[in-house]
Amino acid sequence: MWLSWLTCRNRFTISRITMAFAVSPAKRRALRALAEGTRPTLAILADVSGCLPATIKALSEHDGWNWTGADGKEVAQRVRAIAGDLLVRVETLGRGALAEGGKVDRTEIDSLVAMIRGLDKIGEIMRPDEAAKENQIRQDEDLAAILERIDRRIVELARAFAAQLVAGERGLDRSATDPKRLGS
Repeated sequence: MWLSWLTCRNRFTISRITMAFAVSPAKRRALRALAEGTRPTLAILADVSGCLPATIKALSEHDGWNWTGADGKEVAQRVRAIAGDLLVRVETLGRGALAEGGKVDRTEIDSLVAMIRGLDKIGEIMRPDEAAKENQIRQDEDLAAILERIDRRIVELARAFAAQLVAGERGLDRSATDPKRLGS
């Protein structure tokens, strides 16, 4: 009796697993994408539901769906709009300060700076590839400037050392070894 129950139970489990793999590859990809946090799009929802994207769009408009997330272009447009508003506020604050003899409301300045930093962070988060490239370019420029200073210093030291060697061979005094005097 117990053995027949186990056999029956195993057949049921196996049939459930087999049915799970019977889902179309497009539906499986779409389900996985949603499960892993991908932003739901018309195409993904159409794949999961088996409906046409136009049907999903009509349903969403009819029922007033609140779409979560936004693509990069939408976010960029929103960030630009907010940045434009902040620019207007900064300009207004600057004109007001000039009109009042240089007096500026420190709290307003701090809030504007915080909002600008927040927008910058949002931009970095929403476009990680571009932000990474910009950071790499900035780091490369910093490294190039450091290497340029090191190179100039090496040349200065080499000239000074060469001047000391020449002065030592000629028996000149130490003041003659000034690299600026020797035409560097």
